[in-house]
Amino acid sequence: MTGPINRLKRRKVMRLLSSVLFLLVWISSCQNSPESASASKLPKGPDHQYLDKLHRVDSNKVLLSDGCIVLRTGNDVISSMFAQLNKTDKTFSHCGIAFRENNRWMVYHSIGGEDNPDEKLRLDTYEQFVRPDHNLGFGICRYNLNPAQIEKLHQIVLDFHHRQIPFDMEFDLATDQRLYCAEMIYKAFHQALAPDTLFEVTQHKAFRYVSTDNIFVNKDAHLLCRIVY
Repeated sequence: MTGPINRLKRRKVMRLLSSVLFLLVWISSCQNSPESASASKLPKGPDHQYLDKLHRVDSNKVLLSDGCIVLRTGNDVISSMFAQLNKTDKTFSHCGIAFRENNRWMVYHSIGGEDNPDEKLRLDTYEQFVRPDHNLGFGICRYNLNPAQIEKLHQIVLDFHHRQIPFDMEFDLATDQRLYCAEMIYKAFHQALAPDTLFEVTQHKAFRYVSTDNIFVNKDAHLLCRIVY
């Protein structure tokens, strides 16, 4: 059974790579990533270096509040490609929404690829989401929402997760049956704050999409930290 399972994982990864490559060509915005696209692992070093990274994860946890957006910079090729879809700030490649549940900070996020073979919307702890062995850094962004808006946002994200909405390989903003990471946040906030939304949509010719920097680069966003491991 191992062979067919591995082949299925490889097909899903190649499908995701093909989708992102298509988008990069389509929007004609390829630039060099600030980090090496070939980096698959953080360089090995003394234990104290890794402990320092874990300390930064823990010390910045105090910045979290319900409804905060947690961003990260993955250290793999697909993450580097996703970062290239950003128009103004190519720092972050992925994003999710944080809520405190059962005395732990949890992050809801939509992701595809080998790390999430069933492609369903995921729920990870904050520590797992920004773990330094899989990422080059992370950030936390907050919007000024009132308690009613935060509660509505939480219920919307809980519903997304309950329905196990899969990752959108086509990056089609017009459909709601599948959601990619920035699209999930964009649509959750749009529903919670309807009829207004805080985020702009990137338009390139006939193609419309929400990039990660659409989520944290605007006048209403408060980027509380930008950590580089």
